[in-house]
Amino acid sequence: MTTFIDYLLGGVGSGAIIALMALALVLTWRATRVVNFAQVGQAMFTTFIALSIQSLSGAWYVALIGPTIAGAILGVVVQYLVLRPVTRMDTSGAIIATFGVLIALQAAAGMIWGGDSQAYPQPFGNTGISLFGREWPLSAYDLIVIGFAAVMVVALTLLFTRTSLGLSMRATAFNPEVARLSGVRVSRTLTIGWALAGIVGAVAGVLVAPTSTLSPNSFDILLVFAFTAAVIGGLDSLIGAVSMGIATGLVLSVVSGYSDSSNAPVAALVLLALNLLIKPDGLFGHNKARSV
Repeated sequence: MTTFIDYLLGGVGSGAIIALMALALVLTWRATRVVNFAQVGQAMFTTFIALSIQSLSGAWYVALIGPTIAGAILGVVVQYLVLRPVTRMDTSGAIIATFGVLIALQAAAGMIWGGDSQAYPQPFGNTGISLFGREWPLSAYDLIVIGFAAVMVVALTLLFTRTSLGLSMRATAFNPEVARLSGVRVSRTLTIGWALAGIVGAVAGVLVAPTSTLSPNSFDILLVFAFTAAVIGGLDSLIGAVSMGIATGLVLSVVSGYSDSSNAPVAALVLLALNLLIKPDGLFGHNKARSV
C-alpha cells in the first residue's frame, strides 16, 4: 500500500504540468475550434529562450518572466499569421497547419540552439520531503509546480467567470456570430485566447524542463499526455483539462512504477481510446452547453 501511495505522490508534479498543457490546448480549442498541436513546439521554443535568459542572469524567476511574454507573442503570431487565414477556408486545414508550425519551430530551435539535449538548471532541491520519519517522493520543486498550476487555474477561472473579457471569450466560444452581433470584438477575443494559451504553455515548458532534458523534440511526449487529458476531460472544459491532467499524471506514474516508463504512452493512448468509445464528448463535456 505504501508503494502505491509513493507512486501516486510521484505523479502529482507531472500531473500538474500535464494539466497546464491540457489547459492551453482547451483554451485554443474554445477560441477557434482548433486543436493546436503546435502548443508543445511553442512551449519548447519559449523554454529555450528561458534557458538563454537563465544562462545570462542566473536567476530562475527572471527566466520565467521572459518566456511568458514570448509565449503570448508567439501565440498571437501563430494565430494571426497562420491560423486565421487557414481557418477561414477549412478547419481541418488549420489543424494540419499546426503540425507545420510545430515542425517549423523544432527546426528553428535546432538551428538556433542545436539539436543535442541540454540540461535545464534545477532551481530547487529535487530530493523528497522528510516527514513522519520517512522520505516521501514529493520534492520542494513538485510543490512549486503544483503551486504555479493552482495559481494559474484560479486566475483563469476568475477571468472566465468574473470579468467582462471572460464573458466575451465564453460568448465567442459558444457562438461567434451571435457574440459579434452583441458587440463583442470577436477577432480581438480570439487573439487574446491564443495569447493566454501561449502563456500557460510557456509556464508548463519552463516547469517541466528541469525534470528532464531540453531539446527540439523533448516535449513531444508531453503533447500525447496533454491531448489525452484534454480529450478525456472534454475539450470545452477548463475544469476537465485540469482534473484529468492531474489524474493522467497519477495513472502514468503508477503504470511506470509497476511496469516500465516506456509503457506510459501506451497507457495514455489506451485511456484515450476507451474514452472515445464510452464518452467521446469527455467526462466534463456537454453537447449543448459548455462548462467553465
